[in-house]
Amino acid sequence: MSHTDPEILALRALGETAGDPDDAGHLESCPQCRAELARLAEVVQLARNDGPLEALATPPPQVWDAIAAATGIVLPSVNGNHATATADHATPGADRTAGGPAPVPDSRPAAPGAGLRAWWKRRPLAAALAGLAAGLIIGVGGAAGVAQLTQAPAPQLVAHIELSPLPAFPQFQGTSGTAVMRATASQQVMAVTLNAPSRPGFYEVWLLARNGVSMISLGDLNADHTGTFVIPPGTDLDNYSRIDVSLQPFNGSTVHSKASVVRGSLPAVALKQA
Repeated sequence: MSHTDPEILALRALGETAGDPDDAGHLESCPQCRAELARLAEVVQLARNDGPLEALATPPPQVWDAIAAATGIVLPSVNGNHATATADHATPGADRTAGGPAPVPDSRPAAPGAGLRAWWKRRPLAAALAGLAAGLIIGVGGAAGVAQLTQAPAPQLVAHIELSPLPAFPQFQGTSGTAVMRATASQQVMAVTLNAPSRPGFYEVWLLARNGVSMISLGDLNADHTGTFVIPPGTDLDNYSRIDVSLQPFNGSTVHSKASVVRGSLPAVALKQA
């Protein structure tokens, strides 16, 4: 049984008269086509709603990559990259993080209802509605969600700090690291990278006070010796102005091991952002 042309369904969802009497008759007798028309009509209604916008969560880039791979269309820019795809494979942005969703070959077994979805890759008008529907399904809220994602301000680079070993710890000579501090209107973030060999234990990042005693733990580095940490709101960076990376033993203690691998100081420009 052939179903109603998807472009006719899309036009009807937009409120236009489309199709012939045979199409109208098929819609009356086919629950599958009626359900598809109702879904598209709901998307159009939500997209046209000019009421107050709700706060929308920002999905990660991998979500947009998956939508692009499924629809074969170019989606709006997310974090400076464009999620693009052809009908057969996704093309990630130049800075896209590895580990995104793998392309699905067209030879996969057809899932129930796959025939109705195949037109996403062929029809421009229907594909636009399908992309909007996909955004709504993941909670982005249609066109309003896309606008919020593309208008979100990028974090501002505050400082790039070099981390160096201390003479008091000769066992760590030859190691190095960097700390990149960025700020948005609501928070400050620090990305730390440590160039050091793997040793028993784990590496932890701290903010060290001027008195050399008080410390604030930002968190542990991962297996690649990297990590991104949110600086606790209200932290006095004029006092906690040094970055320290320690080698911690697996002994359950939450205090500094007193084995500092590398250390660096926040520049004046970072203190002004505090």
